Amino acid sequence: MSSIDGFCYSNNSMATGLYQARRFASTIESVAKSLRDKSYLRPNKPYTPPADVEQKLNSIFESQLGSNSAQISNGRIKFKVLSACFKEFNHGIPNSRLHEITTTDDIKNFYLQEIDARVPLEKFKSIELPPNVSIQYDYHRFHPETDTMSGGVSAFPRRSTIVTGLSYKKKYAGYTSKPIWH
Repeated sequence: MSSIDGFCYSNNSMATGLYQARRFASTIESVAKSLRDKSYLRPNKPYTPPADVEQKLNSIFESQLGSNSAQISNGRIKFKVLSACFKEFNHGIPNSRLHEITTTDDIKNFYLQEIDARVPLEKFKSIELPPNVSIQYDYHRFHPETDTMSGGVSAFPRRSTIVTGLSYKKKYAGYTSKPIWH
């Protein structure tokens, strides 16, 4: 038995769990799903696969490998195939995923996946929300002189609103609250 973070685990179940986690994390599908879900955390360029992506890939495979379905074990051949794919689609495989590409099917799976580089808040702008959901895309900053909702009365009395960013100073006005004796 071993203890991690106050929980007791048997070594066998922990080893089995770690093996399954590593096996799942190493598949291309899980990495692609993670990138798709967290695309806003990575500086990816957006990519939409063209309609004839499979035909173009098959012609690249035929010209470089002589076959549409092959195992790619030689580093030089892999480089030739991937550089031909980059020239054709202007979209390359990240260095962190190159070791996972071992067959032509892996290359097809990569180039068939769309990459959406929008942050999740921007994605909400393009879908129709239910009538009971409202998203305020530009936030409202309280200023007692321009407030219309609460008559200039702050929820945080005697606290100043400080605008720190240079771009936001042009957009939002800050104010300094007056001391209690004024």
